[in-house]
Amino acid sequence: MGEAVILHGLRFRGAEARPVQAELLEPLGDDRWRAVVTPAGRARPGDRLRFGEPSESSVCLLSFLDAEVVALAGDAAVLAFAFSGPALTEALDRLGYRPPDRSGSASLA
Repeated sequence: MGEAVILHGLRFRGAEARPVQAELLEPLGDDRWRAVVTPAGRARPGDRLRFGEPSESSVCLLSFLDAEVVALAGDAAVLAFAFSGPALTEALDRLGYRPPDRSGSASLA
């Protein structure tokens, strides 16, 4: 999984929840990705992100994917996901969107 993946969800900071989008740019390990998080400048280390089902509880674990902002790197953030390896790949495939490639054909993850 080398191409960009876009995820939509919520950013939690304390009791506050705000909509967020993350474009995963580059894997940095088994459970970490470099990502552009928008709205720009809103992510801070320690923020919890939930992609997919926005509720705090769910019957199916793969209806949401949790991550934490662990660092900022220039205009990008480093996200540490709750899953790793094949489980993370499956969650990204189920919950993410791959933007259209240069030929203009779109594919859903």
